[in-house]
Amino acid sequence: MIDLQQVNNSLKKKFKDRKLIFGSGDATAKIVFVCEMPGDDEEREGKPLAGLREKLLNQLLKNLGVNKKKVYITNVVKYVPRGKIPASKEIKSYVPFLKEELKTINPQIVVTLGNMALNGIGLRQPLDNVHGRTFNLGSYELLPTFHPEHALKSPEIKTLLESDFVKLRSLIETKKT
Repeated sequence: MIDLQQVNNSLKKKFKDRKLIFGSGDATAKIVFVCEMPGDDEEREGKPLAGLREKLLNQLLKNLGVNKKKVYITNVVKYVPRGKIPASKEIKSYVPFLKEELKTINPQIVVTLGNMALNGIGLRQPLDNVHGRTFNLGSYELLPTFHPEHALKSPEIKTLLESDFVKLRSLIETKKT
């Protein structure tokens, strides 16, 4: 059985010229959050989600009654792309590692935060059309929603994110039975 350290070592080998930020949290988590890519705060703190974005996610988890130490958070792209949006070819080069990461953790629920995360999982749909809906992707249920970054900039998006987390609560409840 492959473990997360092996996945991270494979990433280091392939992207040895980059400062990588690996996923973090409970390696046996039932819920995994997949973000898009790290920013400056994440690079500074060496974790996949940091600053106000992390604070908002933690508040949403607290409202659900989910212990933040019991989830796993990762990104599709594992480095800070410095002033540019990674091209789709570059994003695709990280996808096999994300899939291996998910297979290793084996969560029941994967929540994608943002369009790039949704596409990285393999669902090629506009986020506006599918957020808050669940999709069975074989070994886990997928719940796409908005990235906390966008919610911090738009009250409308924040409201949608909060309502998607209400749907996440229902999904968690169905998984407990």
